[in-house]
Amino acid sequence: MMSKIFNLCLFVLFLSCLIGCSHSSGLKDFTYRYSMESINNFKVEFQLNPDSTYRIGRYNYFFDKYEGKARPLIEEGKLTQEEFDIFAKLIAGSKLEKMDDSYGFDREDDTDNNIIYVIELKRDDQSKFISVNNNTDEHLPDGFKRLIAFTGEFISDKVEMLE
Repeated sequence: MMSKIFNLCLFVLFLSCLIGCSHSSGLKDFTYRYSMESINNFKVEFQLNPDSTYRIGRYNYFFDKYEGKARPLIEEGKLTQEEFDIFAKLIAGSKLEKMDDSYGFDREDDTDNNIIYVIELKRDDQSKFISVNNNTDEHLPDGFKRLIAFTGEFISDKVEMLE
C-alpha cells in the first residue's frame, strides 16, 4: 500500500513538472534577427539562435565600394545564460507580435540617409517582421525601444572586443 502511494506521488510530481515545464516561456525556441542599415553606407546584422549562439555581421558599403572589394566583419559566439535571459525577457516585453509591420515609410523624403531597422522574430515556423525608418514620428512601444537599444549595445560591446 505504501509503495502504491509513493508511486502515485512520484507520478503526480512528474506530471506537474511536465505540465509546468511545457508552459514556461513562449520564447523557448525562437530566432531573433536584427538589422540596422543606412542604404549604400553600412549595415549591421545580428542573429540570435535558439541554442544561444549568435552571429554579428558588419558591412561597410561605402568604403567597400571605394576600395573595390567587400570586407565584412563577422563575429560568432555563444551568449551566457544571463545574456540569453535578458534577450528573451526584452523580446517578450517588446510585444513584437502586436506591432504593425512597418513604421515611418509613409513619407516621401529621402530614405537614402535614414537608418532602417528590420526585426524578425521566428517561432514555430512563423515569422513576424517589423521595419522601422528611424525618422518616424509614429509612437513605438517602450519595450521595442528597449530591445533595439540593448541589441545595439550588445553588438557594440562584442565588436569593441575585436578591435
